[in-house]
Amino acid sequence: MRNTFAGRLAVGLLLVAASASAQLDAAQQKCVNTLNQDAAKLAKAQGKDNLACLKAAGGGKLASGQTADECLLADNKGKIAAARAALSADAAALCVANPPSFGLPGGTAAAVINAVVRDQSLALLADVLGASLSTGARDCAADKPGCQCQQAIAKAYEKLAATELKVFLGCKKAALKNGATSSAALEDCIDEDADPNSIDADSKGKIAKKAAKIADAAMKKCATANTAVALPGLCAGRTGANLGACVADLVDCRVCAMLNLTDGLAVNCDEFDDGAENLSCPRDTFTLKSPAEPNHTPGSPGVTALAALVTQQESDGAVNLNNARFTRFRASPTATEPDAILVLVPGFEGGANDFKLLAENLIARVAADDGLTLEVWAYDRRSNQLEDTAGLDIAEAIDSPLVGLDWLFGGELALPLSPQLVSLGRRAVFFNGQADTAFIADWTPLTFSRDIDAIVEKARTVARNGNVFLGGHSAGTGFVARYAATNFNLTGSGPADPGYAKLRGLVLLEGPGGSTSGTPLTADSLDRIEAKFDGGLFGAVRDNAARCVDGTTPCTVATEASACAAFTNKKCTTPTTAYSTSALLNARILAAVEPAAIQGVSDPDTGQIILQVDQGAPGNNAVAKVPDLSSLAVLPQATVEGGIGSFIDDDGIIASLASFVATSVGATGPLLGPLTTWLDNSEPLPPTALPDNGPAPTTLPGGVWGQEVEASRFDRVLTTFFAGHSNFTDWYYPSSGLSVTSVSGVCTSGTCTAGNVGASCSSSAQCSQSVSLDSTALSVGRGRRDIENLTEAAAIDIPVIGFGGSNGLAPVPGRFTPFAQSIAACTAPSCSGAPRVVDASTPNPAFPTFGDVAGGFEVYISEGYSHVDVLTAEDDSTNNVLAPLSAFIGRNAQ
Repeated sequence: MRNTFAGRLAVGLLLVAASASAQLDAAQQKCVNTLNQDAAKLAKAQGKDNLACLKAAGGGKLASGQTADECLLADNKGKIAAARAALSADAAALCVANPPSFGLPGGTAAAVINAVVRDQSLALLADVLGASLSTGARDCAADKPGCQCQQAIAKAYEKLAATELKVFLGCKKAALKNGATSSAALEDCIDEDADPNSIDADSKGKIAKKAAKIADAAMKKCATANTAVALPGLCAGRTGANLGACVADLVDCRVCAMLNLTDGLAVNCDEFDDGAENLSCPRDTFTLKSPAEPNHTPGSPGVTALAALVTQQESDGAVNLNNARFTRFRASPTATEPDAILVLVPGFEGGANDFKLLAENLIARVAADDGLTLEVWAYDRRSNQLEDTAGLDIAEAIDSPLVGLDWLFGGELALPLSPQLVSLGRRAVFFNGQADTAFIADWTPLTFSRDIDAIVEKARTVARNGNVFLGGHSAGTGFVARYAATNFNLTGSGPADPGYAKLRGLVLLEGPGGSTSGTPLTADSLDRIEAKFDGGLFGAVRDNAARCVDGTTPCTVATEASACAAFTNKKCTTPTTAYSTSALLNARILAAVEPAAIQGVSDPDTGQIILQVDQGAPGNNAVAKVPDLSSLAVLPQATVEGGIGSFIDDDGIIASLASFVATSVGATGPLLGPLTTWLDNSEPLPPTALPDNGPAPTTLPGGVWGQEVEASRFDRVLTTFFAGHSNFTDWYYPSSGLSVTSVSGVCTSGTCTAGNVGASCSSSAQCSQSVSLDSTALSVGRGRRDIENLTEAAAIDIPVIGFGGSNGLAPVPGRFTPFAQSIAACTAPSCSGAPRVVDASTPNPAFPTFGDVAGGFEVYISEGYSHVDVLTAEDDSTNNVLAPLSAFIGRNAQ
């Protein structure tokens, strides 16, 4: 049946399902139908080449000097080139003058011609026969059963794929002829079982017949073969009908992905292939169901989504934000079982792509150092689901920064809607920080721990021996520490279900994690936490006014005793915004980097950054016309790298105010006319870009020290801002919900009357308390495990490794001491029983003596690295992250 948006969040490369649009005329219908026919012919041509190469490899008949993998791309008979040429000619003749408003990816056939069809056909071969045909193809003379099994299965699955494409084309033709006005009607031709013409319905049984042929081949041709060797892909080792069903599901996956990409659809292929959200359909970004269903959240029982969210997500009102989303980085999409998985949590206003470069570098390093297959699963907080990136995905696919600009800011710039956005019928939806997103107030730290737990539990089923590690960057280390310290048994009875027990180790990147050393919470603080959670904060955010625990009664902290007298809990909650927003960093500024970065891939340092370029009239540019971008006016007129570099570079004015964006990407270059250019780290840099910040400190909290380096390559950093289905930022960082377990009071007569009682403060100051890694007073003492259940910190017995940058926010190892002193001794096989902290003062508090490998607590500082460099730096002699982290994973993967 048709999928809700919650199931569509992670499909394909394009989220371009249409909203209301006009019926296609006869010429437009001919365009999309002909291109589907041509795509099917191209798929068939590649499939025939795949079979021919498989047979040639098995029979020792490959062309002289050619490997089986080279054969797959050689187009030996020219049939693929001919099919591509036909597709290109038909696209030019039928689709350019009168382009259809839906039915093509972003309104162009270029992606279909250049890559999509061949990619999916080759991927299907790899899904079944393994990542390399050169090593996977069986020698027919040495292994006749294996050879026959391979060829029979491959021949049968190619026929199934061709049949599914043919059924879709027939259904699509009928849908268009009958007046379809959106992509939704075409999606029904894949996954709507109520549509008799769809692939899913298979009303004529043609698909079932071809699928049965695969099962027949499995039983007859593979009966005596070692299928773990003959079919070393995703169905390795299966036999008989089970093997046939597995291969048929792989065909469903790849055909669905191909149609999503060739027709601009948004079917959930992971659910379509076998009826379940279970990672069975290889792709980059995945969505899992979270067990957390907070109050007021769209998708929670009885909650209706606001209209703007429904419009954004184009899901007929069925919006569900109770999901755990992650991007899966891996060396090969067909690797059957990784030796280990590292789950990573981004920091303040960060997204999954924060870890793109770290993942790419670390996966290669672990393979080289330890011979292990590592995957990195990068987490996107549930707030990332609010980001309206459909038009940005189109802009990325067609390399058009102008389409991205139009999507985000075309209304303020009075631009005509780009043709590529017509199928969406709108521009981006942004949400305000009060009534629109008040439900974020209910997204507590425990909510995110439960989201992360859904990913960890899934990873444990995928990795060999359940080898799962959890790490985080910056504020993400707090999420990691809380996860490890959480008892996920929220019932209050029975054995604990601690987060740390599901992991092989913890990784802390430029953040100290947390500690149990905070001042015990007062009764007043506990009351205020409960009042916030039970409704006070939701109402205060929604109305932007202080509220009693019911969320509707007005109050002030000074008058709460009388204003909230009707309630048992008489504490008043003050207002805040739902998500973190400021003039310096807000949702639109965070979004704005994507079209600029897309521009930078092809024009990094010549033309003016598109945010500053006038559109049709002097002064009509995004920085000048969009109020939320006004703070960007402090940046110079610049190229892409000049503009973005001036924002994120550690020596720039923005990074000095918002150090969590600081990245070492070079220095300002010479003017190109009026434009500031950029010198990246491959070019000669002025001495001012590489200062020596002096010797290492000896006391805490420590500070910047050492010889600075420009560690991050700008061209690679640019891709992290937009590539794939995630990005570098979290437009709607959920600060209100994360603040539930911290409280503020007021000062009277110089003494704080709420929070840290007895502390001295000025009459106008506020004092505060927050839950440390031990919430026993709240979760056990008051039975409020629904708010927080941090009871396991002192029992954490797994290895920990920490990383800092001497020019970052964790510049000295001593920043990690409180966490090390809060947890138990390490009992992992790699530890010898040594203490986590051998001596907190020797040689000095900034550089204490940790237990290192023997004690299961290691800390490494990269000299000269800024805050983000620990994620983005190249694997060179300055990098003190990749080698130690590779070794850590290698010795702790069991």
